[in-house]
Amino acid sequence: MRIIISFLAIILFTGCINKTKIPAEVLSQDQMRNVIWDLMRADEFIDKFILKDSALVLKEERIKLYEQVFQLHGTSREAFKQSLTFYESRPDLLKPVTDSLRINEKKALQNQYNPQKPGIDSLKNKARINATKFEKEK
Repeated sequence: MRIIISFLAIILFTGCINKTKIPAEVLSQDQMRNVIWDLMRADEFIDKFILKDSALVLKEERIKLYEQVFQLHGTSREAFKQSLTFYESRPDLLKPVTDSLRINEKKALQNQYNPQKPGIDSLKNKARINATKFEKEK
């Protein structure tokens, strides 16, 4: 009887643990999203610009850029790896991170192909400046 009660207590205790809690040493989901997004942008930069320069060693340049990204976000490579391992073991917590990365990518592509048109105020200012220059030339 005692064993059954102990077993039930253990089951109840483990069932009540907050399964969505992220350990303190792991980067938050927002931090992970930002770091991964910047790492992806660093890779894109390498692919578009650094690959064309044959004098540069690609692996060294990639490591330098990654370290800059980690410094920018106030973390280290080891902390990022530890956090990535944690999130890979918890797909339910990784999914919101990857979904938000897809949204960021779509927004970036949309802005790339559909740049925002200048506002009416900036157009009025340009027209006023051009009119003033034209009057001075007369």
